[in-house]
Amino acid sequence: MQTHPEFRGRGVGSALMRELRRIARDDLGLEQLHLAARGEEGLEGFYSRLGWREVGRWPGALRLAPDDTRDEVLMLLDPL
Repeated sequence: MQTHPEFRGRGVGSALMRELRRIARDDLGLEQLHLAARGEEGLEGFYSRLGWREVGRWPGALRLAPDDTRDEVLMLLDPL
């Protein structure tokens, strides 16, 4: 899921991710989170700025259209 283009750059996505982290840690008692993101969308940089790190990549795992294949980027956030 991505923030609607109209709202990008306003901190909405960052605020949502900070709240996700707080709920995972404080309410659910989790110690780490992982996610998969579509490559070549700038998401790796977004998540990295929030403390996530890339731990793996599946080259060409996502086929969005016959001529558009992307990597699936695996990311980890620990500790919460």
